[in-house]
Amino acid sequence: EQEIFRIGRDPVANALCLQNDAENFASRNHCEFYVIVYEPSVNHVYVRDRKSVNGTFVNGQLIGIGPEISSGYLLEDGDVIEIQPHWKFLFRQPRKPPTRPLTAIQTEECQTFQDEYLITPRCLGSGAEGAVYLAIEAETKRQLVCKVVNLAKQDGKMPREEVYRKLQEIDVLRQLRHPNILPYVDAVVSPHSLYIFTELAAGGDLVSFINRHEYIPEIDCRVLLRQVVRGLAYLHKKGIIHRDLKPENILLAYSPKIAYHRIMLSDFGACAVPRRSRMMTDIGTFEYKAPEVFFSAAEAQTPALDMWSLGLITLRMLTFDVDCFGSLARKNQVSVEKMVKTMLVEVSPKRSPEGQNFVLGCLQLAPMNRMTAAEAERHDWFCTPQKHVEFFQRLDRRCQTELTDDDTHLKPMPWDLASLQP
Repeated sequence: EQEIFRIGRDPVANALCLQNDAENFASRNHCEFYVIVYEPSVNHVYVRDRKSVNGTFVNGQLIGIGPEISSGYLLEDGDVIEIQPHWKFLFRQPRKPPTRPLTAIQTEECQTFQDEYLITPRCLGSGAEGAVYLAIEAETKRQLVCKVVNLAKQDGKMPREEVYRKLQEIDVLRQLRHPNILPYVDAVVSPHSLYIFTELAAGGDLVSFINRHEYIPEIDCRVLLRQVVRGLAYLHKKGIIHRDLKPENILLAYSPKIAYHRIMLSDFGACAVPRRSRMMTDIGTFEYKAPEVFFSAAEAQTPALDMWSLGLITLRMLTFDVDCFGSLARKNQVSVEKMVKTMLVEVSPKRSPEGQNFVLGCLQLAPMNRMTAAEAERHDWFCTPQKHVEFFQRLDRRCQTELTDDDTHLKPMPWDLASLQP
């Protein structure tokens, strides 16, 4: 029933105090449990180590130890959490998280790479193309996410251009190495399915973050959105357009209670590389689509698509209002600016003029009038005052150090599986 439950020797800081610990096996602030609520019926419970000296274990596996902060470990009903050698906690979750069985052919395919990865039945999300599962890296026992995409429709095979687009997602992901991009791990492709493995973002998505707050201080908005801008600037510099930027695709790397989070952009299934395609397809989530998607189908789409989406995400974080999003793209520029200003004033007159200016710089109906991601990085909202700039730069350095050596090398192309059907 608590949003976060802490365990340690400190009686003030912890919900459960381990005072009878003469040998100090437990640290003053040892570990904590927290909940990510994706929707009313789906709760994900995580445990993470809080820089303890002796570490935190789940089912005998070390999941975190000091001096560095650990990511959250997603718990299953029946898991045993241990502070060795004296304390064990049995985790029970009466309302089981959703599961979704793989198809018979997918189950057989998974057996061919089970020495590398195990895909669990636990479903973290689903859509028309397939589902996202919790997965385990066999050697390290690290938790991952596996996006399983069906490459065959009910009435036959998926069109060739659709398969190409999904393979392009892998090709894009494996070349991206940035603190604000969800790290790609590996992929497996067969004639029937595509399996994309990425890191598990243990802090939930931006939707769950917004929903757990009644009001987000503007400094927090700036911390989070500045990282979104940095990720976009990196993509656009490489000639890549996300094309489906929305809060659900913006992930938090750690517990939402950690002071100042690392943000990661995810889900590049709709992305496009302008040098390889003219990008005239109607891709993107309706509420966050740019006006040119509706009215300029004959024009090649540009990185300005993402900047419109960014403006709406910023407006949502500053105002918590999404009702008007669909209508903004159909208004004239004067009406857009009037509505944005009214929304910001109604929420709080304390919202800064720099924040309003940033939103309006993104929400320009004409794509050529929108600020670019590179310009957004230099915007006053992120570059003043100087003490905030210095704070942002310290966060940048911390996020950069979180990239592992493995993250700095080009990832391999996906494994090819032969068809297992006769």
